[in-house]
Amino acid sequence: MTALGGGPYTGAASQPREPAPDVNILMICALDVWSLKGGRGAPTLHRTLRAFGEAAHSVTLVSPDVGANHFYEPGLRPMPEERPAIPNVTYETFHMPSLKDLPFRIPSLVDRAEQKARFATLFPVLAARRAEALLQRGSFDVLYAYEVHGALAARIVQRRYRLPTVARFQGTVMRPALDDPFLRARRYEEVLALRAPADLYIMTDDGTQGDEVLARLNPASAGKVRFWRNGLDMDCLCPASPEGQQAARAELGLPEDAFVMLTASRLAAWKRVDRAIRALPQVRAWVRGATLVVVGDGEERPALEALAGRLGVRDAVRFEGAVKQEDVARYMAAADLFLALADLSNVGNPLLEAMAMGMCILTLDVGDTRKLIRDGETGRLLDSPQRSGVADTFERRLGDTIVALAGDPALRQRLGRAARGYAEANFWTWDQRMAAEVAEVERIAGVARA
Repeated sequence: MTALGGGPYTGAASQPREPAPDVNILMICALDVWSLKGGRGAPTLHRTLRAFGEAAHSVTLVSPDVGANHFYEPGLRPMPEERPAIPNVTYETFHMPSLKDLPFRIPSLVDRAEQKARFATLFPVLAARRAEALLQRGSFDVLYAYEVHGALAARIVQRRYRLPTVARFQGTVMRPALDDPFLRARRYEEVLALRAPADLYIMTDDGTQGDEVLARLNPASAGKVRFWRNGLDMDCLCPASPEGQQAARAELGLPEDAFVMLTASRLAAWKRVDRAIRALPQVRAWVRGATLVVVGDGEERPALEALAGRLGVRDAVRFEGAVKQEDVARYMAAADLFLALADLSNVGNPLLEAMAMGMCILTLDVGDTRKLIRDGETGRLLDSPQRSGVADTFERRLGDTIVALAGDPALRQRLGRAARGYAEANFWTWDQRMAAEVAEVERIAGVARA
């Protein structure tokens, strides 16, 4: 198993090498290229497509007209015509029937169950059918299954076509279910996807312990796994000077003397942005001008706005919605404290970016978060509510910790400098990360050709 975490990438992919023959890749993915409208949201799929295209490999992406990323409000949903033009990338789009096509609205609970069922059962069949039609008309060197539903479709394709196969996962939610048969049964589609046969498994090291999950669920993956963190635009992620922070606040309309806390994530229930809002009444009682800026959008936003209203802190919470990837750094420059309070893991790109920006970070000890955030060294790390007991006890501890950090600028600066130092020593750039993946895909294609 190849892991990332011992310093900047220095493998073969970062060294000059002979150009590889063009690789023709058939990719199956149920996600939108961008998870939100206007080029907003998670950048990983877009980065992947762009890297292969720029390496002069061709990618044919089989995907539905509306992705399975999450439940969209109509104004947030990216349309097929918004898919970015990427050199050497072709989109093969098909329609996914849905209860949303009906002329009347259905309850959200039924809607959610229907979405899970159709992407776990209908999508693999329709995507495999489209992929097989393409294979009948042309030649491909690699079958690339992107995420859970792509892997389910690839299993069907593999019954008739023997192609070198990549199974690519952006992390996993399966670690808590490994020893719980009931949870494993509820997530049957993810179990099947992780057990799918492949020649190469690329698992994102996002703190969800995907290497352990693959080892447990799919022993045949041994020796084929690349366990890598996502890359960063390190040149664009620089600590803000006091003058830079003031300028960022002026641009964003934030008071110069406010104590600004920031969350940046998709607004999904498991991200637990509600914890930051619940801590606000306590923080505001002690910290004048305390303000929470929430960057991101998603299905939980109405509930979070309502919660802020019920707690009487709606005027202290700014919901910024989804912002373009390149604008996230401006929000980080304006903030005093970065909060990452999710249940499963907090080692997503926003936390990595906050470390690279030299921010003071407060997060939870869940998943592999402690590998990056060492309490009192590179940030503050709190026990999760599951470990610490009653929720209101945790909320008080969270509030107390925020208040203590607000009153200690020197500590915030020390923790931020250490976080930046760790990032410089250990994180890859996006170019390094994608060069490693391109090299691995070229390798398995070359082995097959030989």
